[in-house]
Amino acid sequence: MLTVNVKFLAHELTPGLKSGEYSIEDGATVLDLLAICEEECGASIPERNYKNLYPLFNGRPVRMETTITESGTLHMCRVVFGG
Repeated sequence: MLTVNVKFLAHELTPGLKSGEYSIEDGATVLDLLAICEEECGASIPERNYKNLYPLFNGRPVRMETTITESGTLHMCRVVFGG
């Protein structure tokens, strides 16, 4: 088991999800971790919002399909638009 501290910074994209420590199985992906967060908080991320989320794990950009191989911190940020 790994412990990941999840910080939801884009509250408008992740309604009802609470920042905190979550436990995951070895080999879980970012998406698996978000599913655990949804289950524990009794809320869900609307499907259309995933494209606007930008995950950072231990300060590095990752994809939703990235396997989490160590304990650390996952920041769920908003994609920045502009020019």
